[in-house]
Amino acid sequence: MKTIRILFALAIIAALALLGFIYSGIYPIGADVPHARITALLLETLRERSIEQASARIAVPPLDDPAMIARGGAEYEEMCSGCHLKPGLDDTELRKGLYPQPPNLSLARGGHADPVAAAAERFWVIKHGIKASAMPAWGLSHDDEVIWSIVAFLGKLPNIDPAEYAAMTSGESSHHHEHEHGASTSAAQPDSGADDMAGTEPAAIVEQFQKALTSGQTDEAVALLDPDVKIFESGGVERSREQYAAHHLGADAEFLGQASIKLLSRSGDAVGDLAWVGSESRISAMDAAKPIELASTETMVLRKGESGWRIVHIHWSSQPIGQSAGNE
Repeated sequence: MKTIRILFALAIIAALALLGFIYSGIYPIGADVPHARITALLLETLRERSIEQASARIAVPPLDDPAMIARGGAEYEEMCSGCHLKPGLDDTELRKGLYPQPPNLSLARGGHADPVAAAAERFWVIKHGIKASAMPAWGLSHDDEVIWSIVAFLGKLPNIDPAEYAAMTSGESSHHHEHEHGASTSAAQPDSGADDMAGTEPAAIVEQFQKALTSGQTDEAVALLDPDVKIFESGGVERSREQYAAHHLGADAEFLGQASIKLLSRSGDAVGDLAWVGSESRISAMDAAKPIELASTETMVLRKGESGWRIVHIHWSSQPIGQSAGNE
């Protein structure tokens, strides 16, 4: 009886001590200070066991449909890549500030030995989110079909390179986000019947390159260029990917980031491992605080190698609308 009383008293003291610790405010709650090792271990175990139990009865559909995977790629690019990264993107400003750090899903990870169970767990996490982790419950705004498409794409993600990623994520997602400067982050689409290259891999790479520039993702844009790319613009030439990155890349991204681009027509062809894509566009932008309207033409030459399609030549030319002579 005495032992029971002692244990009961110790339990009360421990509870009061824990309560006092909570109300003291001395625990470092900032995201820039990691949990103590034992705290992190307990929370990780709680999370993994909870997900395993909650997802145990989920029926996993076939995940090998190419259209399903392509749709999932577009959704992943819009919803997930800022935190969970992608081929060619090692970190983001958003991800650096998150704790716990979101996993890099573009890398192969040791995980569940059962791929079906792993798919069910991914579906549950995407749909329901995880408390106090910055992982949102996407099921509140997306249906199960969309979430399964993301799961299908995740199965392919660790095995693709930046160019393949660009091609697989160039489709249309179920929602469109506007660029912070007001221009669409999606590649402009030409008027109906004016696109000879619609749905081709070279056109997808061109669209992804343009999208990366307009959204300021310069690392992704550079990854789609051949190391020896030649870029002709403004009367000059950049003779390598490295030279372009050091000189005009930042200015091009800044200008296109605040511009509105309407693609009027696009044509091209592919023969063997070479392709060309030419386009005509109308660009509305600001220059020295004044609105400008430009007629723009663009030609890109691409070559397919072991890493997929890469851009090897670009020629940009534009002139203010209403002028008869073009300006490089």
